[in-house]
Amino acid sequence: MAAMSARFRLNIVLAAEEGAGLRILKALDQSGHRIALVLTSPPGTHGSALWSYAEARGHPLLPASTVKDAALADIFRKEDVDLFLNVHSLHIVNGAILESPRIGAFNLHPGPLPRYAGLYAPGWAILRGERRYGVTVHRMLAGIDTGPIAYQTLFDLTESDTALSVGLRCVAEGLALLFTLVDAAALDPASIPNIEQDLTQREYFGRIIPEGGAISWDRPAADIDRMVRAFCYFPFPSPWGAPKTRAGDREIGIVKTSPTGEPSSAPPGTIAKISGDEAWVSCADAWLRLDLITVDGRRVAPAEALSDIDRLGG
Repeated sequence: MAAMSARFRLNIVLAAEEGAGLRILKALDQSGHRIALVLTSPPGTHGSALWSYAEARGHPLLPASTVKDAALADIFRKEDVDLFLNVHSLHIVNGAILESPRIGAFNLHPGPLPRYAGLYAPGWAILRGERRYGVTVHRMLAGIDTGPIAYQTLFDLTESDTALSVGLRCVAEGLALLFTLVDAAALDPASIPNIEQDLTQREYFGRIIPEGGAISWDRPAADIDRMVRAFCYFPFPSPWGAPKTRAGDREIGIVKTSPTGEPSSAPPGTIAKISGDEAWVSCADAWLRLDLITVDGRRVAPAEALSDIDRLGG
């Protein structure tokens, strides 16, 4: 973030979660702007690291769910809030709150709007074989991910990307966009772009799990590997879980795979070529290497749990 010369000192409210929220708060702490309030998950919940950091810095704190309460707008007005920034906080913000900051309320969305609105967009992009993806900072309106775009950047995806790696790229690129927003707001709020979304191009992704989370081994190996990567947040838990299959009466989760490029004529789901911790499974056209699996929810090396007499399937 640029130096503070010739800029207005902003009063900022941050609603945030996860490592992305922690990174933006640390950057804002170095910016010279005032943090009027931080809204995040309190201790004892999934995102308490940000709360602990904010508390240690002396920032006023409220639980993230407070954004549902219109009374929070009174606090915003009392604190003369200029900017409200939302970073990976999923609570629906009350409309009165969105209207109360002097400059506006903005959301960091890990996807290129309007095409990838909603939840878990990086995974959907991988599943669909996208070669280009992006991240967006947009004004927050009453609808979810519908407000005008302020800043957006696009980047290439690779055939080894996972939902986690794309999400981390979105964080890095998105935080740069947020810093651009804050600098523009401090220098000249009227300079912040306000590009209306073409909502005819909009697609919204909800909480549905692709394919119900079940693998069909009679599909090409590249398709199955793409599905596994779309679900993969390893070493962190995936919001979709791991794609599932069965070996007899055991439920098998497929956490990580690698293409082998070796053609296969074996029946789909056949296990073969176990060596060390490695096992291969036959797909419609080729063998796919299993790198990490779960058995009844426990992470194990494939060769520890599977043998060449097993057959994976529904």
